Amino acid sequence: MELPQKPKAGLYVDDSNLYKRGKATGWMTDYKKLYKWVSILNTIIHARIYMGRPKYEPAKTINEVLEEYFKKIGFDVTAKNLKRLKDNDSESGYRNKCNFDVEMHDEIMNDLNDLDIVYIASGDSDFLRTKENILKKQKHIKFIAYKNNCAWEIKTGSWFISLDSIKNEVERNGHKTKKPGIMPGEVT
Repeated sequence: MELPQKPKAGLYVDDSNLYKRGKATGWMTDYKKLYKWVSILNTIIHARIYMGRPKYEPAKTINEVLEEYFKKIGFDVTAKNLKRLKDNDSESGYRNKCNFDVEMHDEIMNDLNDLDIVYIASGDSDFLRTKENILKKQKHIKFIAYKNNCAWEIKTGSWFISLDSIKNEVERNGHKTKKPGIMPGEVT
């Protein structure tokens, strides 16, 4: 099935995945810029971001401000409290965890009838089942993730867009380089 000239798109951002992977990569994605990048060739019908809520200050207040900011720039926010897990490798002895795989899958499937293409901003291979369900419905899908911090099963398909290839357009507080990025829907 071919995409219309200006496809109806859903943008689903797994914040905890991109935050962790961005830190490992050395640069962070600006979600407002990512929204704008996707909207260049698409009409965004649904934009959703999934984020963990810290329970303790000052992170709790910072997170509340971020939630409001994401709503202001066009995202619906799904949030839940972070879980604190014991981690002997961490300096503090614990790490925070928040998983939204089920919520993201369910909301994507609920939104799918409104869409021509789904953009999942996550490198998590748990979304391969979501991809298969989207393709069965004869819809299109693109994963957007950091190249070196993405499941190999996602990187090997035509549905993968490396954030690194569009870094100039989506980097948070980044500097511009002369190398142009790719357009939404192009294959890397």
